[in-house]
Amino acid sequence: MQSERKKEPEAIKKIAFGWFKKAIEDYHLLADGEKVLVGFSGGKDSLCLLHLFLEYNKRKKKGWQIFACHIDPGFPNWARERIEKVFRKLGVDYEIMRLAIAEKIERIGEDFCFFCSRERKKALFTIAEERGIDKIALAHHREDVNETFLLNLFFASELSTFVPKQDFFGGRFYIIRPLYYFTNEIINLYLRAFLLRPIRNPCPYARISERERIRRILKSYYRRDERIRDNIFWGIKNIKVRYLP
Repeated sequence: MQSERKKEPEAIKKIAFGWFKKAIEDYHLLADGEKVLVGFSGGKDSLCLLHLFLEYNKRKKKGWQIFACHIDPGFPNWARERIEKVFRKLGVDYEIMRLAIAEKIERIGEDFCFFCSRERKKALFTIAEERGIDKIALAHHREDVNETFLLNLFFASELSTFVPKQDFFGGRFYIIRPLYYFTNEIINLYLRAFLLRPIRNPCPYARISERERIRRILKSYYRRDERIRDNIFWGIKNIKVRYLP
């Protein structure tokens, strides 16, 4: 039993490395020796992404210069010290930027999740520019792609979602998503195999967002038939133009 437990991290790492490599190669996300800024919230997805970047870089000798960044939105009881502790433990160069999102959010007349996301993205661009980095890695995965597809259809009247590689400002920056093929299940297994504990920060708006409502609906369908998650994900690419107006 003990020998099997010892093998588990390596088995999970092999699966994770496989999906990670596939996304990077399929979409030309990152070349050897490039700099990359990894957005880190402290949650399970970004923790998996940052740890995987460091492990893969070390194992495969890619020569990547990895830099981590956390955006503190200014909500009460934010676990800034715990975030910093994770960075130090992983031995990664990092920056923590505080934004006054919490102070502004009550005054805005738009969706607070959209506003927060936009402000954090602007901050990442600023930090990337200061450090001469043009690739920004975010931890969106398969379920996120599905949720965003339905969100945009329901509330923006368009067929669109996250893409693995997205350019901004005419190619000045690229947002890349190396966990694009990953499922929640693989991410959770990876964290468990390496005894990684995500940090839950208290966003007061998380439970009432439209994304959370869509997530709950989709989870109920995934439980009903596990094929639905992958059918949505792969179906987004399987467009039958002939049957669209």
